[in-house]
Amino acid sequence: MIASCLIPLTVCFIAAVITTGTDRRTFDGIPAPIAAIIGVFSLIWFVAACAWPIKLGLVLVVLIWGKAYVQNIMLRLG
Repeated sequence: MIASCLIPLTVCFIAAVITTGTDRRTFDGIPAPIAAIIGVFSLIWFVAACAWPIKLGLVLVVLIWGKAYVQNIMLRLG
């Protein structure tokens, strides 16, 4: 169970590192979109494979982080 969750999460993190570390101005930038696509699919695989408490925790983390981020933006604008 844990391995089925850790494998796609690890692949997603590796894809994120490749996507952010690749220069997009040269032919070396070709792996960046491919890694981004692989990362999105592995993230979907991670959410589908993990147990419901992990999914609930992820939703709560996104809500809390999003609220803090939006409040930070609103304070800068206003």
